Amino acid sequence: MMPTITMAQDTVYGLAASAGVVYAARQSGLARSFDAGRTWDDAFANLRDWQPSPVTAAALHGDTVLAGVKGAVVCSTDAGANWNIVGLASPPPTVTAIAISPNFVADGTALVGTADDGVFVTTDCGAHWTAWNFGLVDMHVYALAFSPAYGDDKLILAGTESGLFSSRNGGRGWSEIDFPMSAAPVISLAFAPTFATDGRVYAGTEASGLFVSTDHGSKWHPVDDALLSGGVNAVLMAGKPEANVYALLEDKVVLSADSGVTWQPSTIRLPSGSVPMSLCLHPTDASALLLGFADGEILSTA
Repeated sequence: MMPTITMAQDTVYGLAASAGVVYAARQSGLARSFDAGRTWDDAFANLRDWQPSPVTAAALHGDTVLAGVKGAVVCSTDAGANWNIVGLASPPPTVTAIAISPNFVADGTALVGTADDGVFVTTDCGAHWTAWNFGLVDMHVYALAFSPAYGDDKLILAGTESGLFSSRNGGRGWSEIDFPMSAAPVISLAFAPTFATDGRVYAGTEASGLFVSTDHGSKWHPVDDALLSGGVNAVLMAGKPEANVYALLEDKVVLSADSGVTWQPSTIRLPSGSVPMSLCLHPTDASALLLGFADGEILSTA
């Protein structure tokens, strides 16, 4: 059974789930669910003097929650009990993506991507943010991802309007990757859990399908499968060592059960006429997903 959870009819820009809680970044704000999406509340309800504002990205790591709003990041380090609004720059940039280091407890590092102002980095768990854009000649950033081996390789990827950039020093400097400009922009990224050994990482494009690298992000080629044509709004890895890969396209969800070697249509049926925007793993069922749509609906596959 795949119930559709209807909320206020506003776009679900992003979903993030961890330890039984789900956050939905929405046009109307940040929604939170403690029961796998059956009921929701306003995550900012206790934020004094808060004016309703679109939340365009969200990310979780343990008790830390980061939410992107126009010109700022709203941060909580106590699972949403208290919030702190930290400005990024003036004029206020539009937040497009948030990524948190897999070693966040030790290094306090997270990144924010913006539509016109590049990348901002925190190394103190979101208390302060600094623009780190040396070498990032394309400031239109749509996706960010940390290597799962970040503690050793310090590798971060950024998907932009013109293609891909990498940083191998934790975001202090960026280098352009040889990625076909005709396939750009890159709007989604996902490292395989086995990246340290097989070098596999995925990049979803706005209209040119899914690309893969098997050499730690140096060389890229399109995934040669007719199922993966068109826009890839999100890519999600689940499980290891043999990881499921989910690709969220404009009209379907495609699945690989062998770390991306072969692909097949998933059993997920999207509502007719829907525009899928985001997905995340179900917070209590490792075999299920939550999907968010442009009309405000959130679908659970559990």
